[in-house]
Amino acid sequence: MPSYAVLQVRTQSGLIGYGECNGLSGSDLKATNQALAGKTPSAYQALDGMVPATVRGGLNIALLDILGKATQAPIYRVLGGPTRNKARAITRLSGTSDEELQSDLQKQLAAGYRAFLVPIVPPAARNQGSVFAHDAATRLKAMRTAAPDADFALEAQAQLTPGDAASLAAAVERLHPLWFDEPCPVSNLETIRKISEETVVPLGFGRTIADPGTFQDLLREGLVDLLRPDLLTHGITGVRRLAAMAETYYVDVAPWHEGGPIAHAAALHLGASIPNFFIAQSPPQSPLGQVGGTLRDGFFDLPKGPGLGIAVDEKTLERNRIA
Repeated sequence: MPSYAVLQVRTQSGLIGYGECNGLSGSDLKATNQALAGKTPSAYQALDGMVPATVRGGLNIALLDILGKATQAPIYRVLGGPTRNKARAITRLSGTSDEELQSDLQKQLAAGYRAFLVPIVPPAARNQGSVFAHDAATRLKAMRTAAPDADFALEAQAQLTPGDAASLAAAVERLHPLWFDEPCPVSNLETIRKISEETVVPLGFGRTIADPGTFQDLLREGLVDLLRPDLLTHGITGVRRLAAMAETYYVDVAPWHEGGPIAHAAALHLGASIPNFFIAQSPPQSPLGQVGGTLRDGFFDLPKGPGLGIAVDEKTLERNRIA
């Protein structure tokens, strides 16, 4: 299960904003409180560099939530949107066996999803070869047969060697996946080039990248077809800057995160404030609050309320308070 921390920011006037972080320690929280004392929430851009890196993405979301509530407008309107009236949705199928994935597929189809991330069979060792690629392609083919009108992306979570990733991409080409998500670690651009030059399957990278310069290198070298920056690392405005960079290369953005309903709502606001948004990855429902936006036939409606536009169950937060 994903693990994340909820950041609550309260202004002197009583407005409360929420964000999510990948992790949050007591020392990080103390440093953040000291840095924010007496500052205005509208200075969210300037405050990024004043807090620990682990907090920046969540703080950015929380401050924009406050700004939206102060102006009585959804975040995407504060940022110049909406650029669209709904956001395409994708969810990750749960399960380890093909049978479990098939069962979850039917459940998610009934919930309204029409696009799915399909996890590969975890490799037992490096350099698995053609049998491994065939088995992964068979799994994807079975999903497509079960839901011929749905779209599927293949998710590798950076577990493969470039050679195995290239073999697998070639094996699934005829199945036309939406993209191949994080096929291998982003450590050497030349190894990624081996995959990109041997397949027409779109490649998505970004979940492990914190340095914007690495995104620029991938874009400049033509090695990425879909940017997948971690929303909890970069925040809404950080991903917007990356999206502006990607737009000059005609590359779309599909923000990634392992957060909950707050991060999901932030992803919808992000998608409605940039022109090159592709799809929003949705987490499972959480007891923390309702996921923003109603899902209809593969698309989320945009949140309508001020700020993030979602209600947070503060009693759940109190049971897990850090400080």
